[in-house]
Amino acid sequence: MNYNEYKNIIRSTPETRGLEYEIVFMWLNPGRLPIGVVSLNGCTDKIIRVPVEEVNPHSDGKNIVPVIGVAQEAFAGNTSVTDIILPSGIQKIGRAAFSGCTALERITIPKAVKVIGADTFKDCAKLRDIYYEGTPEEWNRIEVIGDKREVEFGGLVPGSPVQEIVSERLIRSPGNAALKLANIHFRCELPNAKNAKQFFVRIGHKDMTKLFERKL
Repeated sequence: MNYNEYKNIIRSTPETRGLEYEIVFMWLNPGRLPIGVVSLNGCTDKIIRVPVEEVNPHSDGKNIVPVIGVAQEAFAGNTSVTDIILPSGIQKIGRAAFSGCTALERITIPKAVKVIGADTFKDCAKLRDIYYEGTPEEWNRIEVIGDKREVEFGGLVPGSPVQEIVSERLIRSPGNAALKLANIHFRCELPNAKNAKQFFVRIGHKDMTKLFERKL
């Protein structure tokens, strides 16, 4: 389905309510921190449109905060979802987030996503279209975790502190093979594109985001 057609589906689909969330960072004032989807929480909708904002689960229902992530295995094993619409503010997709979504045909991916974890699209054989917010160049810079290179070392090279490489092999991982088979549509406008912000944890001028990220 081309993007112009799919854009109408995005616009006409309301945000999905009732999903389960948890905070993305471990930091002060957890009730004010951005959150990520951790499960469908029993939702049976075939089209899931992840909200731009939701109530922080640690705020006693008081604080509405941005949704910026999808946790590992959040949608795993779902056999009825055909479409997943992620808003522009999503910047983190966990390992195996959509693994086993055997009916999944279409998904939007924001340009803020820099890494697609291992097995994220495992067994998503029906995935046909990816609507990516960025350019082809930005897509090619995404780190897709998949194949793993193993090296076996021997003794030291004579007269050198460097070990000799005895053997080397590439272990194929089929966990994200669906990405290579799907059509990728570029420069797609996603929900909340004009207001999306990326969130970081900085101490002084140093980016400490990785240190304080939770493994959702």
